[in-house]
Amino acid sequence: MSLFKKKCQYCGNKIEKGEEVFAEVKVPEFKNKMVKPFCSEEHVELYKKCIKGTPSSNSCPYCTG
Repeated sequence: MSLFKKKCQYCGNKIEKGEEVFAEVKVPEFKNKMVKPFCSEEHVELYKKCIKGTPSSNSCPYCTG
């Protein structure tokens, strides 16, 4: 049993060590892509499809996609 389990970026469920799927994805409010853990390849694709970034009030090109 691990004290610090990773959580899926898409669904928030805890992931057992060694079962993570890492992917470089856009994180809302950050300019560059970051490597994040997911519980499955399906959740990686859903995250990329659904999470576009946090819209900015000044139409920042980095926050919209």
